Amino acid sequence: MHQHFRPWGTVSPEFWALTDPSWPEAGPAVDPAIPQQTAPRASPSAAVEKAESVQNGPAAESVPQGSALTGPADADAEEQMPPGLHDRIASVTSALHNPEDRHGLGLAGVEAEKLDQELTLKYGQYHPYTVNTRELRGWIAHLAGDSGTAARWYLHTTGLQIALYGATHTETEGSVRRAIHTWQQIKDPAEVVPIGGDLAKVVTTVLGEDSDPARSIRARLARYQQPPQ
Repeated sequence: MHQHFRPWGTVSPEFWALTDPSWPEAGPAVDPAIPQQTAPRASPSAAVEKAESVQNGPAAESVPQGSALTGPADADAEEQMPPGLHDRIASVTSALHNPEDRHGLGLAGVEAEKLDQELTLKYGQYHPYTVNTRELRGWIAHLAGDSGTAARWYLHTTGLQIALYGATHTETEGSVRRAIHTWQQIKDPAEVVPIGGDLAKVVTTVLGEDSDPARSIRARLARYQQPPQ
């Protein structure tokens, strides 16, 4: 039985902290008339690289110089949301609370992509606003029934969280557990195996090699990699 996830809830500055994020079960595919964006092809690899870098030094060393989180202005940047951001996020999340509206969900995906581009340009990718927008894109893909894209987004954000906070931080663990959940819903071996291979490495770093999720991932990969009888 799949775990049931509730919507994230009210949009507020605390929304961006993602202290207890959750989301509904996957819904129907979005309207095919709305252009859909996919996660970066390099997302899993980026997460793995970040995971491996943490093993060799502090997470802060993984954050490029000039990142919005490397200077003393961090608190001010996080306290002052860009003008209009709250309302735009609210428009996206309102669509996510009504996933059966395929057209609205598609439009939410387009708006989330625009937000991602704008926030990346303003803050860089190593900033909570940007990371959390990409988490929203993963959620949209999940609701659209595209588990492969959702898993790649969450692997990607796990890598960013590792760079920002370290492998043991609750934000990092939240991202990797969303990656696990969405990956478990993928059925196509062409996606299960490559995404799962990267996921196994990241989960080992974040949750531990002997953790139940790590063992479960390795077992599922082994089943999918068995030659047909």
